Amino acid sequence: MTTIEERVSRLEGAYEHLATQADVQGVRVEIQEVKTEIQKLKSDLTIRLGALIIASSGVTIAILRYFS
Repeated sequence: MTTIEERVSRLEGAYEHLATQADVQGVRVEIQEVKTEIQKLKSDLTIRLGALIIASSGVTIAILRYFS
């Protein structure tokens, strides 16, 4: 018959592939960093898109006035 220590060590060895709380916390921090970076990129793209719309509108108005 096996001892309790042997049984516990066998169980602990079977769960080595599972994540610890530190692993989960590390992933949460990485996810938050990626979310922050995505928000920054989204803001930058929104500003650039707005500038592009204004510029293209100006060019369109200039062309229409030139040919009118």
